[in-house]
Amino acid sequence: MSPSQIIDPTGQAHDQTIEGTTLIGDASKSPKTGFVQITSAEVTAVSDPESPSENSGSSLGIPDLEGSEKLAASSLAIPDEQNNEPEPIEATTTKILRVIETYSLNFERSDESWGGLTTFVPTVTKQVAQGQPIKLLLPGFPFKSPNSKDKVLGVLPDLGEELALAHLDSLCKNVTAVYEHGAEVHICSDGLVYNDLLGVPDETVWEYGEALRQIAVKNDLHNLKFIRLWDLLDHPGLWNKDYYVTHASCIRRELAYRYQDLDFEADMATKSDEDVHMTHRSYIELLGKDLALREDFQSLSPEAKASAICSIAKSMMGRWKAFAAALEANRKEYIRLSIHDSTGKGKLSMSLLPQGRGALGFTPWHSSVSVELDGSYRTVHASDVRDSHTLVYKNGRPHCFRAKSDLFNWPLDGLGIEIEHLYPCGMIIRPVGVHDSSSAPSIRAIPMRKVRQLSHTFSPIVLRGFSESMDEELYVRKGHELGKILEWTFGIIMKVKDSGETNKEANNVTSNEALPMHFDGIFKFIDKIDPKTGKMVKQLAPPGYQYFTCISTAPKGDGYTLFCNSRLFFRYLAPPWSLERLEPVTWHMVNDGFWSAKQTGLPLVIRHPYTNAPCIRWHEPWTKTKFSKYIVTIENEDQELVEVARNLVYDYRTCLRFTWEKGDLLVNDNVTMLHTRTAYASECDREIWRIHFD
Repeated sequence: MSPSQIIDPTGQAHDQTIEGTTLIGDASKSPKTGFVQITSAEVTAVSDPESPSENSGSSLGIPDLEGSEKLAASSLAIPDEQNNEPEPIEATTTKILRVIETYSLNFERSDESWGGLTTFVPTVTKQVAQGQPIKLLLPGFPFKSPNSKDKVLGVLPDLGEELALAHLDSLCKNVTAVYEHGAEVHICSDGLVYNDLLGVPDETVWEYGEALRQIAVKNDLHNLKFIRLWDLLDHPGLWNKDYYVTHASCIRRELAYRYQDLDFEADMATKSDEDVHMTHRSYIELLGKDLALREDFQSLSPEAKASAICSIAKSMMGRWKAFAAALEANRKEYIRLSIHDSTGKGKLSMSLLPQGRGALGFTPWHSSVSVELDGSYRTVHASDVRDSHTLVYKNGRPHCFRAKSDLFNWPLDGLGIEIEHLYPCGMIIRPVGVHDSSSAPSIRAIPMRKVRQLSHTFSPIVLRGFSESMDEELYVRKGHELGKILEWTFGIIMKVKDSGETNKEANNVTSNEALPMHFDGIFKFIDKIDPKTGKMVKQLAPPGYQYFTCISTAPKGDGYTLFCNSRLFFRYLAPPWSLERLEPVTWHMVNDGFWSAKQTGLPLVIRHPYTNAPCIRWHEPWTKTKFSKYIVTIENEDQELVEVARNLVYDYRTCLRFTWEKGDLLVNDNVTMLHTRTAYASECDREIWRIHFD
């Protein structure tokens, strides 16, 4: 390699200074088309904190955070470098409520501020002043619908509840990005309020609630708190299952005695507000299917069924009113969340399993989840997908539906697997039947071409629990099955571990520093003849995929790899920004140190070569580092877009925080996904091998 060349993050050697090239073609068509202008790297100002190049806020980067609760890597959480004064309480309050607002159905539908934002300013301001977590209150998660034939898959939580709880936890973690004390969602089950009206046993309500708590513990959802009905009544007692079942009816009677509004049912039709009417209509709509399997209903005429449903709905509304009064009396100064539609002025209506923008969808206890081939999750009634989708089991119980595809049918390849779907994206594939008396199957058996196809919409694909995953020769051989392995100056495997080097010209990839969010190969170019001019030009040619194996991990709670999903990025992109507005955007980047170069005309959005889905193409500004600094500027749009992109790629609704286990294989689509890593402890033996392929 000549002195004028450097090695890019993939190991590709290229000239440090490339003069006079021209941007031609349409770089938004695919990752393999479009030519990007490369000019000389005049970057002396990069290291200067007063440089005008940094006016867009690019001097802010991810801090070296520790632990999964502090991984919200947003610039909003970082103090102003020029002013170390604490932020005014009012400004922090506004930031917190703006984060919470993005979960509001009304905000998604109207593109206007959430109506309840000003309502909760005093509540949030007080909690910020006292340095307390922001408290949010959600009544819900009562029990599964009694109609396990047409609607749900059983009486216990399934994938729907797992995703919903993770989504609520994401709200708290996103608040942590702007407020160090974070937030808590307090879930108050209303199961005992209504279950007798629907014929659901008290014991079933208990078991459902206990299973929810187990999910929260297993998945480290530390920001969720659970409240039972007796907590609102300050009821003494040893509240185990037996005591609960014995006293359930007493609890219901006490709720009515202390909080029932005797005039409410009579006046509901004429004096209630629109939120009450919306809730009543939703009860009537749901009860038709909930009660369809009850023997006493099946013998009724259609008119009698309708009358009975209206009567039960009215009783439910009376109990709902008492329950709401108990919440108001005992859980003051909370931001009120709701799973029902509302005007949004006194509470925040939200979807627990987000689907289309502004769509409420079904709650997990009134539905099943279907996993679609584009990687999305839908809430459906079981009867609507039973024929078109495959019923998936977990621990011997129905767990979800999945679109039928041979991509999931590995027994055809002689390998039994189970698939764990992750929030917000990604999947873990494990071999089945592995226990102490049987050895794990080798990675030799993995159908890698299916893995490659799955990565287009389900990345990252984690292959966990297979043997021989750290055998270097076999690891490479399986890489050849994935596609064309790319070879760099160092070879085909980059062994990523801390080299201990700290000088500015060192490679930050082989350090223990956090890295910026990026796609691999932003410095990888190929020479190509411009068909119009006949001149040789440099074309950006990043690899299509990454293929990893984990040789050794960092200590627990350290060394995470983060993956941002493009589909989810555009799903949560808030107005006034939109895909249509972003597609023409180009940006340029100046960087110094090991990666010294200047690039212009980089497209922000490209189309995936196989799915044609829009994909975000971004490299985060990065200056808080001992190594190469990156200054990013938007060329043809408002510079505010830098911060919009930076915040959204780390949003817990778009970005998976992945914890490695020794021996994991992982395949990631480098087009649809961005990625990075957190900092990890120095002198630990974390080591990840990486291969790129097309």
